[in-house]
Amino acid sequence: MVSVYRKFQIIRIWPLVLAALLAACAAPATLVPTMAAMPTAMETGPNALSVAVASNDFGTGSPRVPFVLFKGAQAIADARSVTVAAYDLASGTPAQGWTGAAVGYNDYDIPYWVVYPELPHAGFWGLGVIVTAADNSQQTAQFTVEVLADPSAPQIGEKPPASRNRTLSTEPDLARLTSDTAPEPALYQLTVAQALDSGKPTVVTFATPAFCTSRLCTPVVNSVKTVFHSVGAAANFIHIEVYKTFDPLVYADEMDEWHLQGEPFTFVIGRDGKVAALLGGPLSPRELDQALEPLLKP
Repeated sequence: MVSVYRKFQIIRIWPLVLAALLAACAAPATLVPTMAAMPTAMETGPNALSVAVASNDFGTGSPRVPFVLFKGAQAIADARSVTVAAYDLASGTPAQGWTGAAVGYNDYDIPYWVVYPELPHAGFWGLGVIVTAADNSQQTAQFTVEVLADPSAPQIGEKPPASRNRTLSTEPDLARLTSDTAPEPALYQLTVAQALDSGKPTVVTFATPAFCTSRLCTPVVNSVKTVFHSVGAAANFIHIEVYKTFDPLVYADEMDEWHLQGEPFTFVIGRDGKVAALLGGPLSPRELDQALEPLLKP
């Protein structure tokens, strides 16, 4: 449901993961090289590091996991590096698996980070985070994600529904197609079915600019508009409003058709009509551009 994204939850320390992370400090550098410099204690109080997971519906493999780092109530934008380690929580003693660096995106209302951890099976996984600040000081935090064996949204490599969403051809009143206060008419010209038949890459975004209560999701449509103005006719851009009526609020049929459990959700679709990138939650112009650019090449 939409509230999954709107009321994103700040998840505090997972004790078992904390114990495993601290134990990793004594491990040989060849085993866990990124954990060698990890602090032995975590700060508490109003300036403690915390993490907000910004999406859900994660599948097995290497799902995109976006998150926001906070120091107290302030989002962190200037970290020198963020290292993430994945812990399998299926047993009583979490086992460390994949480690890697997260990528930060500051060209968004709230700076966020993205990591693609290797999560080979369904269940709950702990993600331990080491944040290195500009002054080389370090803080740590953990959060959990649920990995699903069968995610509900169309996945990478799959063909999404050929939706016949409302457009300006079928609904000339733009105010009925979107809650965006400054809409771009080009985003309401095509149905998904028409876009899939066009032979062009396509960006399909599900979001509700006026009714999403979190600052994480409202700017996604603005990111899409920014990239549209940069790319132009080389790709199709479609915004599907989460609600088909605003008074009362009634979900759009496409939310059920695409089996979406929340919003915002953006799909980048290749010329072959298959999902090439699955971008739930926050999405900056730079990240969307990175996902779309390879598909624009002949």
